[in-house]
Parts: sequence; structure tokens; C-alpha cells
Amino acid sequence: MRRLTPHRRFDNFGDIVRIGLIQAGGIGDIIIALPIADYFIERGCEVFWPVEDRHAPVFQPVKPEVHFIPIPGGQGLAYDTPLNCLKELGCDPIFPLISYLDSKEIYDKGLSNSLKFDEYKYAIAGVPFSKKWELRIRRDPSREAALKERLEIRRPYICVHRHASNWGFNLAMPKEWTEQYQIIEVSPMTDSPFDWIGTLEGAAKLVLIDSCFANLVEQLNIPGEKFFLLRSPIQFTPVMKNGWRFLSGSGGDGK
Repeated sequence: MRRLTPHRRFDNFGDIVRIGLIQAGGIGDIIIALPIADYFIERGCEVFWPVEDRHAPVFQPVKPEVHFIPIPGGQGLAYDTPLNCLKELGCDPIFPLISYLDSKEIYDKGLSNSLKFDEYKYAIAGVPFSKKWELRIRRDPSREAALKERLEIRRPYICVHRHASNWGFNLAMPKEWTEQYQIIEVSPMTDSPFDWIGTLEGAAKLVLIDSCFANLVEQLNIPGEKFFLLRSPIQFTPVMKNGWRFLSGSGGDGK
């Protein structure tokens, strides 16, 4: 008979002081994992988190409790460079939050084969998955208001995000929507997706492709009518519990 051996959970840290997290690229992936840092900080640990240098200025203001370490993009970004960085800082333990990597077997195959990629991040770190929906960030009301002013919102509106990275969702808005609502296209108008939170909160409807914006809405538990545009296979589609309706369709480059 196989003995039950639950994955390790760090409830009593003892002398553990410095925790290292490896999730260096992808704003959406980092947002998904942010509550993991809170779990360790609440237990008296310091959290060190190498992220791609272009992302560090985005995350440091919204999560000042975490030590975000800027590292260059390119080869080694996914694992080698952040690992070496965290070792130099004396971090122990170090949690690679990546559920699959072509070039290295640095993940737990048992967990990776059975869990969705967001579930995996929490399981490998020994953090309850329910913490994903306890995202806490420092918002900047002035930046949120400045973006809203740029958008020139004049009436009830729908936020639509149909393009992410090299993927676009071929989606036509129903005529009754375009007649009743102003359509606000969510796009990188600023250097931080967090500037969109106030606008997303005020929308009558949200139509969002699987992306960092959808992750923010989900993890901040923003209410309202929401439509989730699917673009990934099941393993790489995050768990969504906040009343989304799911839409699938043709995609690709959005043309």
C-alpha cells in the first residue's frame, strides 16, 4: 500500500528567513503568484523575487513588501539566472513556480501532470490555493484616474480586451451592446496594467481574453458580468471561480 505523503507545507519556519520565488517572466503569471509572497511575509519571512528587468518597475510600487530583483531577459531568464541570483542572496528554500520547462526537469512531474498551472504554483510552494483570491496590492488612484481621463468615457461602458501577446480573439460585439454602451478597448496605454483597475471596476460588462487583466479582475474579486475569452489548453487556463461566462473561438494573430 502506498503511504500518503502530503506535499510539504511550511507552517513553522523556525530559522527560515529568506524565501526565493522563481517566476521571472510573464506579468500574468507573476500576478497569479503574488499572494504566495504574502503567505510567507505573514509568517515573518523576507521574500526575494527575481523578475525580468522591464517588469520590476511595474511590480515594486504595487507590492513594496517583496524584494523584486531586476534581471536581464533572454537565455536563462526562466530558471538559471534567477536561481543563481537567489542563491547569492542566501535564500533557502527556493521555489521554482514553473510547472513545465522544455530544457530542464526542475518541476514536480506528479503535480505538473495532475494540476493546472496556477494550482501547481501554490502546491509546489505549500501554500493553500484559496490564497490566490486574496490578492493585496498598493493601488495608485492618481494613475488610475489619469488613465480614465485619457479614455474619455462619456457613458456606461464595456471593457473589451481581445489581444494578448501574439494572440487575438476574433470577436464582434452584439449590436445592442454597441448601441447601449461605449466600447473601451483595453490596451497597453500605460506602462502598468494596474492602472486599469479603476476602469475595470466601473465597467457594465467585462469581455477579457485570458491575460493579466483577467487575472487582476479574478483575483481582486471584481463583481459584475464577465466574459472570459479562452486561448489556451486546459492545463494552462487558470482556475476562475467568480461567475465568468466562457467563450471560445478562432484566434491567432487577431487578423
